[in-house]
Amino acid sequence: MLMKTFYSMLLTGALAGLSSAAIAANPWEQISSPSSQAPQSIGGYTNGCLSGAQELPLRGEGFQLVRTGRDRHYGSPALVDFLTDFSGEVAEQGLGRLQIGDMSMARGGPFSSGHRSHQTGLDADIWYSQDPRARQRPLSAWERDNISAIPLADAGQHRLIEANWDNRVPRILRLASEDPRVERIFVHPTIKRRLCETAGSDNDWLRKIRPWWGHNYHFHVRLACPEGDSHCVPQQPVRNEACGQDLDWWFSDEFYAQLRGTAPPKPKPKKKPEPPPMPQQCAQVLRSP
Repeated sequence: MLMKTFYSMLLTGALAGLSSAAIAANPWEQISSPSSQAPQSIGGYTNGCLSGAQELPLRGEGFQLVRTGRDRHYGSPALVDFLTDFSGEVAEQGLGRLQIGDMSMARGGPFSSGHRSHQTGLDADIWYSQDPRARQRPLSAWERDNISAIPLADAGQHRLIEANWDNRVPRILRLASEDPRVERIFVHPTIKRRLCETAGSDNDWLRKIRPWWGHNYHFHVRLACPEGDSHCVPQQPVRNEACGQDLDWWFSDEFYAQLRGTAPPKPKPKKKPEPPPMPQQCAQVLRSP
């Protein structure tokens, strides 16, 4: 009874959106084991949770986990299956061993910091760089949390770092993009532009690859809602051109004004909108043994 009351108090703040007080004791970050429920991705990518999660092994064919101290290597069984299949294909084609960073927490849900999405077990960050030690042997616990990713783009200068460019990256991204399970892949805009330049007319696979802020040292893979997950909220399919106006905006005067902080300030809303409530099923996920 005492434990149920404790969770109810936490849920009052957490499930309506994380206030500053709730962030200090985010219940989703306090639980380190998946729920005993059937696997389900619940809600939307930025407002949901995950029941019956699976944990990705530390190392497998074509992949090695990094930043494991964060305890963010859980996902829907669909995501674990995808990462296992994708990494195996990367290895089979001689493209190295991927380093996989943040996925979701044990029961999904919102992070106090670091991500707005990754809440339903369908998102994963994969580093562009590949540490040679990870190809030769399992990384130690210290190495997994302390090796550094190598950026391919300078986010501040908004340009590619040519010295860091890896010719395996386009092939790896194409493998992921052509998988029907993948909904979107987020990359730095300058990386998307390089992919468009080198792909030429053979660029239909680039539709799913979306330019977005950050993502200069990792790409972000997002899966579609798994079949049968009735409480999963899908994202609208990508309908833009593979390399069109949505990419051009990231190199426009309007964008550079925002990047440099010289754009006219936007009027502040009179009242900050309340964050949407989490799906009611998430309360059950949080309480479940």
